[in-house]
Amino acid sequence: MTEDIELEVKKLRILTANNVLNTYPYLSGKLRGVYKVCITGNSGSGKTTMIRCFDPEAHGREVPRYFYVDYEMLKKNPDLFPESNTATQTFDFTVVALLLDGDSKAEIIKFSEISEEIIEQKKVKWVTIFYLFGTPGQWRFKDIRAFAERRSDGVIFIIDPIDSKLKENFEDFREQVIKNVERKVPIIYAINKQDLPNVFGAKELTAELKLSEKELFDMSALKCQNIAKPIIALIKKMQEEELGKKK
Repeated sequence: MTEDIELEVKKLRILTANNVLNTYPYLSGKLRGVYKVCITGNSGSGKTTMIRCFDPEAHGREVPRYFYVDYEMLKKNPDLFPESNTATQTFDFTVVALLLDGDSKAEIIKFSEISEEIIEQKKVKWVTIFYLFGTPGQWRFKDIRAFAERRSDGVIFIIDPIDSKLKENFEDFREQVIKNVERKVPIIYAINKQDLPNVFGAKELTAELKLSEKELFDMSALKCQNIAKPIIALIKKMQEEELGKKK
């Protein structure tokens, strides 16, 4: 079953790459893969915020996070509902490109901004395109999340360090993600909200979550800080594994 899925995904990836090259012939010889990357994590972890750092106009639909909020009470107690009062209902979506120049400097931009002039100006050597899906985190949207995560080539797992049940929620949610993807794919983990004071980071959570330093990164989606690092690490890991399979 897994081999059938792998073949299906590979065919779709080749078809998509050919379509890209037909539309953007100046990428010929520079295109290093077209992938589906899923950004997932528990509700309120910062998935939508991260995606909109790359594309403020990313497609998505949001609904109230809470069924009822007493706004008069909220004015007097602003910390009562510290999270954004909206949650992703469907999924966030955008297409981005990782550009690598001759000096191995990496940059991520919206794919719609790519042009032949930019490729020449930045002296781009390689271009990797990825379709970015941000999933809903709330349990009531679990079926939509399963659909969005299906057939992903890689996963960015956003971790909320202020979650009171961090380890328990992390393990349960990761189990769901692996099941939804339907096959073994690389996963990179990002500890969000590092702009907040006194929160745990990668150094403190590596052992607790049983992860390695190479797959765990600190970031702040709110400040758009270090958001490219986990994606670059994931693309590198996906391509290394893909080359390994070809051998």
